[in-house]
Amino acid sequence: MSKKKIAGSHDECVLAIAEELKKDRWEVKANLPGWGTPSKVGALGPDVEAKKKGCLTRICEVATEEMFQGDKDRYAEFKNYCDEYDFHFYVIGKDGKREQIDPESLVKKKP
Repeated sequence: MSKKKIAGSHDECVLAIAEELKKDRWEVKANLPGWGTPSKVGALGPDVEAKKKGCLTRICEVATEEMFQGDKDRYAEFKNYCDEYDFHFYVIGKDGKREQIDPESLVKKKP
């Protein structure tokens, strides 16, 4: 899991991820002005969609701790839509650090 200090806001985190991917030669669309609009995944729109030669598509979703605590089921559903992609999920803590969450940890376990 990666933790990276950023300036804490959702949009700043999305921008940081988009810039990191672009620097690594990905074609990037981000839910930000001037970055193009990511394709919908089912009914949901991701924060970042990146494509790399060789047909690899990465989907990134960013949530603040408040957003994440409020609706974990929504992110588990999003993860299920993204099974065919390289899906990355991040939560921004109150301290402004970005933490990557393993999407598998969002899946409800069968009793």
